[in-house]
Amino acid sequence: MKNMTLKEIAVACGGIYYGDDESYYKEVSSVVIDSRKVEKDCLFIAIRGARVDGHMFIPQTIRDGALCALSEKRIENASYPYILVTSCEQALKDIAEHYRKSLNLKVVGVTGSVGKTSTKEMIASVLGEKYNVLKTAGNFNNEIGLPLTIFNIREEHEVAVLELGISNFGEMERLAKIARPDICVITNIGVAHLEHLKSRDGILKAKTEIFLYMNPNGSIILNGDDDKLSTVHPANGIQPVFFGLDDSTHQIQPSLHISRFRENIWFSMHLPALPQGMHWE
Repeated sequence: MKNMTLKEIAVACGGIYYGDDESYYKEVSSVVIDSRKVEKDCLFIAIRGARVDGHMFIPQTIRDGALCALSEKRIENASYPYILVTSCEQALKDIAEHYRKSLNLKVVGVTGSVGKTSTKEMIASVLGEKYNVLKTAGNFNNEIGLPLTIFNIREEHEVAVLELGISNFGEMERLAKIARPDICVITNIGVAHLEHLKSRDGILKAKTEIFLYMNPNGSIILNGDDDKLSTVHPANGIQPVFFGLDDSTHQIQPSLHISRFRENIWFSMHLPALPQGMHWE
């Protein structure tokens, strides 16, 4: 990850630093929440889980080489630096938001009811032909996984393709505040998480919260074949670009041919040239 000092971290999360002055200006090598992944000079954030409280591992992480720990509890007579915070989970997000703002790269945010991971992988594969790309690993797409993904971005990365997954209102806004995408891609609006979002209209409302913190000069790319996404109006002055197979009004409408040979499926896709492309420089 890009250099970040303990002073910078404490300010970013509103924490109180306890430790020696020399360590206060040292840089962390990485940010971890899993005590088994501690490396030299990392920052360990003690997350309280459903079954395990990360605070119980703080002494061990310091012995294993961590430079500092974030804790919700006062650590009496600590012989190592730590930062006291109200909530380690919120601090994780605050630090990731600060770190993201310091980065000079393009971010593609991918969400939708289904197809997020496949779409993320395809976008990263295509962009990887030209750019140094970081992508979300596995399904690290929630309020814990996204910050950890952000911390993996290094100065040499030119593009980050980030998957954003939610199950309730407000989550996408919090994720978007961290990711601050330049390009937003929504695959579809299905019926996942209806227990919280109540209806497909609710899901649409929750998913489109991704627009709240996007680059005002960015792009919105939506599945125009989805009956809910096709109703989305310009957001923050950004006119959505629709793709799909059915409607001739879509700006991106490929001609798709699929052939099956034994167990393999081959396809070719012919895309019309667009009058104006996206410039990444």
